[in-house]
Amino acid sequence: MDQPASTDHLSSAVIDCLKRRASVRAFTTEPVPDEMIEAVLNAAKHAPTSSNLQAYSFVVVRDTDTKAILAELAGGQQHINEASVMVAICADINRLGHVIEIGGGSLAHGHLEMSLVAVIDAALVGMSASLAADSLGLGGCMIGGMRNDPLGVAKALGLPTGVFVAFGMTLGWPAERPPSKPRYADEGLIHWERYEAKPLDILTANYNADLEAQKVTTGRADGVPWAERLAKGFSQPKRTELKAVLSELGFDFE
Repeated sequence: MDQPASTDHLSSAVIDCLKRRASVRAFTTEPVPDEMIEAVLNAAKHAPTSSNLQAYSFVVVRDTDTKAILAELAGGQQHINEASVMVAICADINRLGHVIEIGGGSLAHGHLEMSLVAVIDAALVGMSASLAADSLGLGGCMIGGMRNDPLGVAKALGLPTGVFVAFGMTLGWPAERPPSKPRYADEGLIHWERYEAKPLDILTANYNADLEAQKVTTGRADGVPWAERLAKGFSQPKRTELKAVLSELGFDFE
């Protein structure tokens, strides 16, 4: 299939919102009203969900002490403390189990599919919440560090068995909104009909250069190319205890 020379003429409010999206880690002290948080999460509920299971939950955290605990568990991420709100995006099969009992059955355990469904549902609803928040002028950042210590996070939030925080999402009014980072070229990401061979050496070199150029313009230059940073950070497995911990929390990834 022939690829379009340019898609710049194809635009919408959603496309524009996504193209300018960037993680915000600096916030004003102005609080975000509860009704705005509820509007964001209510809209996010309309994200796709497998078999309409809706295997997710939100825990909205404003309490400063709880945010401080979560910030520490996430590796000392100070912007969690500074954000007006931290929303824990949870994979939730606990509620699902109760609903299935009401329907006259019992939730099957010990299978990978249900755990994957819950995590995917959480990811979809979390990104939808982020997009809705951005459309209202809010900013935030996804917090994968919530998986550093899932048991500690579960204790801090009072989560029952069958619920874990897939990731967090800070929300607040941006004190500054950084520019969106360049992304890897479409040519390297989009395949037509079948998975295609790609000139990854060239595409990666180009992306390294694009990202470094933005670092220079934003005053964040560190001289470490993207590919090298990934090599240093991901040549060894991370969170090696995660599978066992999630099993304790009622999720199976065997």
